Amino acid sequence: MLTLTKSLHAWNTEQFKLTFIEQITQLSLEELPLQQALLLGSYATRDNLQVMVNSMDEQSENILITAGIFYSSIIAGCNCSDDPTPVDLNSEYCEMLFIINKSNAETCIKIM
Repeated sequence: MLTLTKSLHAWNTEQFKLTFIEQITQLSLEELPLQQALLLGSYATRDNLQVMVNSMDEQSENILITAGIFYSSIIAGCNCSDDPTPVDLNSEYCEMLFIINKSNAETCIKIM
C-alpha cells in the first residue's frame, strides 16, 4: 500500500502543496497509475512529469487531493531494424484523486 507520510505530516501547513508534489513526482510508474490514464500513446514514461494541485479537502478520516498530472507517452513500434517509426514523446494529462488516510497515511489513487 502506498503511504504519503510526509504529505500527511505537512497537512494544514504552508509546505503541504510542495511536499505533496515532491512525493508524487518521486513515485514510480508502478505506484502512479499513468499507464491506465493514457489517451495518446501506448506506453507511459516519467519524462516531463509535473504535478499540479487542483483542490484539497478534508473529511473526518481522509484528506482528499485532486491533482492534474502532466506526463509523456510514446507509441511503441516493433523495434525492427528497418522500422521507420520515430519514437516521439506525446504530451499526456490526467486528473487523479489522492485519498490520504489521516490515521496512517495510506493512500488510494483514483483516475478521474
